[in-house]
Amino acid sequence: MERPSPAERFAAKTTTGPIPAGLSTPCLLWPETSLDRDGYGRFWVDGRHVSAHRYGYEHKRGPIDVGLELDHLCSVRRCVADDHLEPVDHRTNVLRSTGPSAVNARRTTCVNGHDLTDPAVVHISYPASHPNGMRKCRVCARTRGRRTTPTTTTHTERTAA
Repeated sequence: MERPSPAERFAAKTTTGPIPAGLSTPCLLWPETSLDRDGYGRFWVDGRHVSAHRYGYEHKRGPIDVGLELDHLCSVRRCVADDHLEPVDHRTNVLRSTGPSAVNARRTTCVNGHDLTDPAVVHISYPASHPNGMRKCRVCARTRGRRTTPTTTTHTERTAA
């Protein structure tokens, strides 16, 4: 009996899911039993594990350019449908997500309501931990700098009577 090809094994593992908003085709879902700890599908081919969505995309559309990664347009990590995946650079992929970096990048006001789209209000610093820059509200920074630190009260020592 002949072994099924990797493409046949791949197709046998997928199940049809819902059609996400904004897309015209349903998700092709990878089985939950074959997911990595981040929720992406893993597929055994050529003696090693590969990302299932990358395998599916490259099998249908060809190689992914160097420096690009696949963004799930449907936001479903288990999805391996090639038309739900778009090759983008890492920054674009992160900013399209719902992670803390993306949420902060989309913010238009600071916690105190100051406009973060006004260059006069925003200071961008470049610490080593944030090579692309980090936005800070100038008004709030000035206010933090003006706050007086509470004075410490010194207590006289009690002596035994």
